[in-house]
Amino acid sequence: MSKERLMYIVLGIFLILAGLAVFIPGLSALGIVIAVLALIAGVLILVAKPGISVFAGWALAAIYLILVGLTALVSLGFSWLGMVMAILALVAGIVLVIKWAGFKKHLGFLLFVLWLILTGLAGLLGIGSLGTVIAIVAVASGLLMILNQ
Repeated sequence: MSKERLMYIVLGIFLILAGLAVFIPGLSALGIVIAVLALIAGVLILVAKPGISVFAGWALAAIYLILVGLTALVSLGFSWLGMVMAILALVAGIVLVIKWAGFKKHLGFLLFVLWLILTGLAGLLGIGSLGTVIAIVAVASGLLMILNQ
């Protein structure tokens, strides 16, 4: 299995669990597992270097995922962390969608980009009502990534 394929599988599992945790209260107990998956997905993105031509977008997404993992695992935090993470998610999503022409062939990736953008907007604008939509997009993206679609 290639590093890139492994990256998509781990990222997919993270997205599915993070999305389902919104709908299934019992899954919130998997918070540490979700955090570890975010951390591993971020590191795998940096190692696999998918889509070299858009690596800046992937690198921002990786940093965002690593911060998601670290904030949950080691209680990392500072006063502007929420805003920094929202900006990272939003910019990563925008850079990836602008630079990667092949996204139309990979619906899971396109939904991941949409998830990043929605997560960033929700964080910056304080739009809590996007939570359900973000969760649905996360689950759909994760499933399609695992299925390699």
